[in-house]
Amino acid sequence: MGRTIGRRGLIKILLLFLSISLFLDKNTSAFADNEEIVFVSVPPIAYFVEKIGGETIRVESLINPGNDPHVYEPKPKQMADLSKARLYFSTNFPFERNLLTKIKATNPNLTITETGYGISYMADAAHKGHEGEDDFDPHIWSSPLNAFKIAENIYRGLVSTNPEKVEIYRKNYLELLRGIAKLDEELWERSKSARGIKFLVFHPAWSYFARDYGLIQVSVEQEGKEPKGAQLSRLIEDAKKEGIKVLFVSPQHSKRSAKTIADAIGVEIVEIDPLSKKWDENLRSMVKILCEAL
Repeated sequence: MGRTIGRRGLIKILLLFLSISLFLDKNTSAFADNEEIVFVSVPPIAYFVEKIGGETIRVESLINPGNDPHVYEPKPKQMADLSKARLYFSTNFPFERNLLTKIKATNPNLTITETGYGISYMADAAHKGHEGEDDFDPHIWSSPLNAFKIAENIYRGLVSTNPEKVEIYRKNYLELLRGIAKLDEELWERSKSARGIKFLVFHPAWSYFARDYGLIQVSVEQEGKEPKGAQLSRLIEDAKKEGIKVLFVSPQHSKRSAKTIADAIGVEIVEIDPLSKKWDENLRSMVKILCEAL
């Protein structure tokens, strides 16, 4: 209980501090009438950008439903649109490194804001096998606690590019922070019965979510590859011992392989997309499924 109160207290202090500091910011002028096109890497980041930018911007995501960011290649139209954009919000996926270097060469006016700035990335060897990927989990948005920092970085990025719209961004930003705090408190209370349990995922996209709510993520994939032989047998045996009842799979990955493993363990396959743009609804669904599987 102490941890819960301390965490909520810190969030309330943060919201109060930000409300005061943002109110004192007088960097305002008349709003521009033109709509700004903003690019993001993945749909969940679009959720935050749209919440803060409101109707002043149009958000385009490079990754669309069904795309796998680990093997993504941009389309010619996306490259053309990016060459004219003013603002891009990155999430540190490997595909962005080469892409943004090329874009900056043709569009030096593009401002790149790293949404994960100030966030401690979690080490995760299961990601290392993907081509060009480091051994950390880039899915930072699965954590409401990370979302506070993501929102701050987006707010600052929007204001730096469009200071004339700061009043709109400030109002929307504070409203978003209150929504994140409320969601986190809700999820913390609803996940009490699941605290400490292990849950099985095909691809390890929920490390930060698991950390926030005292859960243990077990990944089928290891170093970007499906387990075989003794490794697979050990995974199946451990899952049975732990009484795991659900295997989470995302639409970006093979359901055929997931079904083979799920049948061997005797668990249900549940599809949930870590790249869903419905960020808050997605986290609620994750907690609901975990609690129902107990």
